[in-house]
Amino acid sequence: MRENRKVILVTGASSGLGLAVANHLGNTGHIVYAGARSFGNETPGEASPRRVRLDVTDEKSVNDVINSIISAEGRIDVLVNCAAMLVLGSVEDISLGEFENVMNTNLIGTVRMCKAVLPHMRERKTGLIINFSSIMGLLAIPFQCAYSASKFAIEGFSEALSLEAGDFGVKVVIIEPTDHKSGSQKYRPHAEKAKSENSPYRDTFLRVTKKIEYDEANGSEPEALARVIERIIDSRNPKLRYKIGKFDQKLSVAAKRILPGRIFEKVILSYYNSGKE
Repeated sequence: MRENRKVILVTGASSGLGLAVANHLGNTGHIVYAGARSFGNETPGEASPRRVRLDVTDEKSVNDVINSIISAEGRIDVLVNCAAMLVLGSVEDISLGEFENVMNTNLIGTVRMCKAVLPHMRERKTGLIINFSSIMGLLAIPFQCAYSASKFAIEGFSEALSLEAGDFGVKVVIIEPTDHKSGSQKYRPHAEKAKSENSPYRDTFLRVTKKIEYDEANGSEPEALARVIERIIDSRNPKLRYKIGKFDQKLSVAAKRILPGRIFEKVILSYYNSGKE
């Protein structure tokens, strides 16, 4: 049996990065609970990861899962907040309802999970919370306004949480993945109005989203990211931030720091309007 076996809860574990992280950690000997709202209400078995139904947008669902794991295991050592969604569309075309759905899952869902697990970690004076931001939490691209807004917010939220929780032995880590081969198109729907031929953004939107889909299809392997998460969990003193994935996209973050804002905008627009794949 693995030394220092930890009890880990991974959200958004039905697909993409959350699935890869949950499966990898389960295979390395940790006790892993994989949560997703698409899972049923079956009683978790002995195999790891153990699937549990979890809707991060529902406070009762969150509290029920946390309390169930605490009752079964006596603790939660690590919370990995992977649950996320996006809706592609311009600021004009995305409805407030669509925008709110993204924020409620990505940002408020992360906040809800942290608030539920923190009292248990604080009482034990130990714990690790890993919040998934994104490279899009450091720089924005066209037609991902809601997603970028949620991930920029997770950056600030996690910084504040780290400052508050550190005195109680709870460490906070921010993961900033670049594009990964991470899932199905159903998790990246287009805003309803963006599909309309009457949208003034339609031509640009179709060109840019084609580039976005190409970059993700040719992104990094989720399993490589999952191995980094394992190393972070095993680390006694993890860093606050980890950028994981493609070098050129990580380089773009450095370029943003160096270049004047309007020049950097031109670089981004040139890339997404180039039409090259």
